[in-house]
Amino acid sequence: MKKLIFFAVMVAISTFVHAQLPRLAVVSFDATNSELPTGELTELLRIEISKHGKYELVDRYEIQEMLKSEETSAATCFSKTCLMKAGKTLGVDYLVSGTADKLGDALFLRIRLLNLKAGTVDKEIVKEFINIPEKINTIISIVVNDMVGVENDAVIVNSLSNRDSYESAINNPYYQRLNLSGPRMGYVFFSGQTAEILARPTNKGGFDASPAYFQMGYQFEKQYLSEGKWQALVEFIPLISGVDQGLFIPSLSILNGLRSNKNGLEFAIGPSFNIAKRADVVEVDGEWLLAQNYNNVKGLPVEKRLDSRGKYELASNVVIAAGFSLKSGKLNIPINAYVIPGRDDFRLGISFGFNTKKSN
Repeated sequence: MKKLIFFAVMVAISTFVHAQLPRLAVVSFDATNSELPTGELTELLRIEISKHGKYELVDRYEIQEMLKSEETSAATCFSKTCLMKAGKTLGVDYLVSGTADKLGDALFLRIRLLNLKAGTVDKEIVKEFINIPEKINTIISIVVNDMVGVENDAVIVNSLSNRDSYESAINNPYYQRLNLSGPRMGYVFFSGQTAEILARPTNKGGFDASPAYFQMGYQFEKQYLSEGKWQALVEFIPLISGVDQGLFIPSLSILNGLRSNKNGLEFAIGPSFNIAKRADVVEVDGEWLLAQNYNNVKGLPVEKRLDSRGKYELASNVVIAAGFSLKSGKLNIPINAYVIPGRDDFRLGISFGFNTKKSN
């Protein structure tokens, strides 16, 4: 008995609340120079308004039947006079209509909320978006949120309305890959033991070079995840270092990182491989000499170090990088700084480059 009473009370409350909601009808949606179907736009607008639960919506079948009896076509009812007449026929408190106008590569969306009792337009929302038909449901949701006073996600709005916003899955539904590859150039600075070896004369195993190398190369980048404010990507960066000092040192870095779609900030970490001359050396009277020349000397510790008298070998390090991108139209200017920690030294590098949006 208690369950029955509780159920009856809940039904009564639900009926009372529902009865208190103002009745609203979405009658028409016009589309100019756009491939968007008007019927689909009308239904999307009706669904987005119903999600907020602020109105009792008249369904499309009732609208069609009642307007047909009055010889009014919803497909051509766009003027305020026609809409007010249709609203009175439907017996609603409010009526909504919309228009979508494609001008160039922009889509202008407008919706009007008519107050039937006052005979006025209570609200008129007009917004400009990038023309992305695949995102029309999100676009309509943004406009409806403005109409009912619900705050929109600024990142989503910016991605769909600002052509200079950082590319993401929101405003680029056509491709899963975000290709920001481009040339890179900059300097790497050495410290510690490596800096000391580089400055030595070549006859003592050094390179007679400054502990700062110019670098140039290319960044190949592949995005494998882009959701919300962040994207995950992997970067392949082949570089040539030391050409400013007559050296040719190739390297390859493979970094995995995150980039913000909102402001272009990024962080990455991964291994770096390079080819350089290394040799087994021993310290004799304060000088580092090739170990092969002192095989008869016992008790001297042998150490493998960077040395111009040695052979080319593959070495590896870990790179920790961070940066941001400046944006001008379709041109991106990435600026990055990185560190390479080591047992005997510490390297610091800076680089910049440029790239443009690519559609492959």
